[in-house]
Amino acid sequence: MAMTIDPGLVNSKAKKVHAVAPDTKIPPPPSSAMKRLTPSRLTDNDIAAVLAAYGLCVVGMWSVHGGVTKLTSGWSQAWTSITSLSGLLTSAIALLALVLVGRPLSLERRFGLDRMFVWHRILGDSMGLLLGVHVAAGTIAWASASGWINAIIDLTGRTSYMALAFVGSLLIGVVTISSLKSIRQKFSYETWYFIHMLAYVGMAVSFGHEIVVGSDLSGDNVARWFWVGLHVAVLTLMVFSRWGRTIRAFVRPLRITSIETVGHKTVAIEVSGKSLQHREGDAGQFCFVRPLKKGLWWQSHPFSMSAAPTKDRIRFTIKDRGEATHSITQLVKGTKVIVEGPFGVVTPDVLEGSKALFVVGGVGVAPVLAMVQRLVPDHEPIVLYRAHSEKDLVHFEELKAAVERLGGKILTLTGPTAKLAVKDPFSAKVLTAAIPDVAQRAVVLCGPDRLLHAARTGLKAAGVPVARIHSEHVWW
Repeated sequence: MAMTIDPGLVNSKAKKVHAVAPDTKIPPPPSSAMKRLTPSRLTDNDIAAVLAAYGLCVVGMWSVHGGVTKLTSGWSQAWTSITSLSGLLTSAIALLALVLVGRPLSLERRFGLDRMFVWHRILGDSMGLLLGVHVAAGTIAWASASGWINAIIDLTGRTSYMALAFVGSLLIGVVTISSLKSIRQKFSYETWYFIHMLAYVGMAVSFGHEIVVGSDLSGDNVARWFWVGLHVAVLTLMVFSRWGRTIRAFVRPLRITSIETVGHKTVAIEVSGKSLQHREGDAGQFCFVRPLKKGLWWQSHPFSMSAAPTKDRIRFTIKDRGEATHSITQLVKGTKVIVEGPFGVVTPDVLEGSKALFVVGGVGVAPVLAMVQRLVPDHEPIVLYRAHSEKDLVHFEELKAAVERLGGKILTLTGPTAKLAVKDPFSAKVLTAAIPDVAQRAVVLCGPDRLLHAARTGLKAAGVPVARIHSEHVWW
């Protein structure tokens, strides 16, 4: 059943659309369906144990080399101790941040790539702060023995390996500052990304001074080889998990087989290729898409799949929102594309057999449409579809047919926010009036940040447990 939310509550211009008898016979999943995801075996206890052991090893190296004792052995020794600890922690956190962007499947399928990228950003900010402490403490400690002028000269080049460490610190500082949200938003994603890559260079050129100059590593073979082993392990992970998957996608590209206009400045693009037969994925996930075309091959963009993936095809629905997406919507059939993924943890499995509510904004309908295609009548899905205007209701008829087959309904909410009948269309009062059993449903949110925040606030107030509200977070 397709209808609008009660006009007295939300939209003064809304009009009800009467239902047709739903066909609850759902065809079985096609034999060509993409292989289902292999779930991660990691638990929270596993992660906690590894992190605790990692932290103890790092702090332990500092402690056994007199770190604690030096804190109470005078001004110069105290600052030397702080320099050592902050340096070890800076590198240790940097390695954790690299593990997250290495995208190991065990972590990605446990937590989701979006959360991993958010944690990566938090770790990156922490690394930048610790690096500042490390540089300041090291300069004070050195100046205590030889004076400020000599300390600055020694630490910027006169001492072996310190010139590279100085350059590395500057590069990481630039990356940290450019990653602040207020500054990051002034760059295009591609510009920011290539600036961000300087952090890898900074870490690489700084490594020598850790091994040769660092008091915790230079005189202890066990500690030094442990530290080198950690870096080699992370580098191996990056090569095989992160870059390896990208290279494999380059070697076996997909090809655009269909392009269809499905809404205002919005197209649905289908891609096919033999490599799909070996992938694992599910409805609700997203992929990174990179067209093999001049001027576009170096840009990778995340797009949600708008149909349940199969061994034969993947479909993306893309809206023209700027230069990058405009170029992609102008591609033609036959164009080769690099597709990495699928990624994401918000799939039909999160519903756990409960009745489903989907709150959708604009082109965020893509993953919802794919998920609905994988549901059964017991889910009785309700889709609350928010759009600026009726022409922005992408895939509406296709979604309506899929929902009605399951005995569900669509509630549409269109128009500028200022013209709606109520100030907050996602308040608990409005949601409960439109969906009386909302508190008993599992909820999936897909759309812009403002919609997700408003809907999450209203749903929690309406009695929906936080654990039953699912969404992918925007990390850029």
